[in-house]
Amino acid sequence: MFKFSYRNISVVVSPGLKFSNSGTPIQARFLSTQDVFGSGTKVPLDIPAPPPPAPPGLSLEELAESGQSVLEELGLFSWWKPSSYFRWALESLHIHLDMPWWAAIVAATVTLRLATIYVPIMSQKLVAKQSQYKPELEGFRQRMQDAQAEGNNLMMQQVLLEQRAFMKSKDIKLGRQLLVMVANGGIFMTQFFAIRGMANANYPGFSTGGLSWFTDLTAIDPMYTLPIISAATLYLVMKVGVETGASADQMSPSMKLAMLYGVPVIVLVSSTRFASAICLYWTTSNVISLIYAGMFKTPAIRSMFGIPPIVRHPTKEQRASAWKEALAQYKAKKEGCSKHIYSPRERCRVV
Repeated sequence: MFKFSYRNISVVVSPGLKFSNSGTPIQARFLSTQDVFGSGTKVPLDIPAPPPPAPPGLSLEELAESGQSVLEELGLFSWWKPSSYFRWALESLHIHLDMPWWAAIVAATVTLRLATIYVPIMSQKLVAKQSQYKPELEGFRQRMQDAQAEGNNLMMQQVLLEQRAFMKSKDIKLGRQLLVMVANGGIFMTQFFAIRGMANANYPGFSTGGLSWFTDLTAIDPMYTLPIISAATLYLVMKVGVETGASADQMSPSMKLAMLYGVPVIVLVSSTRFASAICLYWTTSNVISLIYAGMFKTPAIRSMFGIPPIVRHPTKEQRASAWKEALAQYKAKKEGCSKHIYSPRERCRVV
C-alpha cells in the first residue's frame, strides 16, 4: 500500500489493485487454490487410528479396600469444617490400624474426649463452687419466685442486683457455665455431623462394619438397644452434672425436670431414627462422662486437677421431689401467694 498526492488530492493505492483506462480500480488475483494446494490430484491422508479407550477406573469400594481415601469423592471433606477432620481421623484409624469401623468410632471418641478433658474439669469446678454457696443461691431464687408471684418488678430487679453482687464477690460466673455448655455442644456437633455424613453417604464398609446385633452401621438398631442405653446413660450424666456445670441438686425444679427427664426422652425418641453409628458414638461418649464422674469423686484426682471439694448441705425433710416442687411452684404462681413453703403435702402456705 502506498500513498501519493497531486494538487492537494491524496490517493491511496493498495498493491493488487490495477486501474483501467477510465480510472476504475480492478482487483488483481495473485494466488489461486491451485498454487496453494498444488495440483488437483487427490492425495490420500494418512490419519492414525484413534487410541483405545482408557480402562475403567476403580470403584469407591475398590479404592477403599486398596487403602485410599474416598472422602473427597463422596463430598465429605472440606477444609473449613471440623467434622471433616474427625472423618479423616476415623478413616485413618480404619485404614492404617486396620480397625473395624465400630472400633474406629469408639477409639476416635475416646481420643477426642481425652484431648478435651479440660471441659469436664471446668464443669466440676463450677459444681464445687456453687455447692459452697448453695443456701445463699437458693435464697435468691426463692425471693425471685416470690417477687414474680406478687408481680413486683421493682423487687425482682433488687434481687437480681443483690444476686449479681454476691456472685461477683464469690467469683461465681455464669458465663463459665455457658462456656462449658457451648464447648460440650461443639464437641457433640462435630462428632455427630461427621458420623452422620459418613452413614448417610454409605461410606464403603459402613454397612458391614458393626458389631454383634448392629452389623450395619448405616441402619437403625433393629433391637433399639443402643438408643435405650444412650438415653439411660445420658440421664445419669445429667444427674451428676459432669457435662452441664451444675448437678441436679443445684438446678431449679423446672430445669431439673427438663434436664433429667426431658432431654433423655428426646434423645431416646430421636435416636430410634438415627443410624447405629450415631447411637454407638452417643453411648461411648456418655460412658466416658460417667467414668469422669467416678474419677472426680476421688480426692486425690480432685486435688491433682485443683477441683475444690463439694459441700453437702442437709436437705429438709419436707422437701418434695422435682415433680412435686415444679407443680407446687406452678400452682403458687397461679394463685398469687406472697410467700410459699413448698411441700409434698402443701401447695402454698402463706407465712
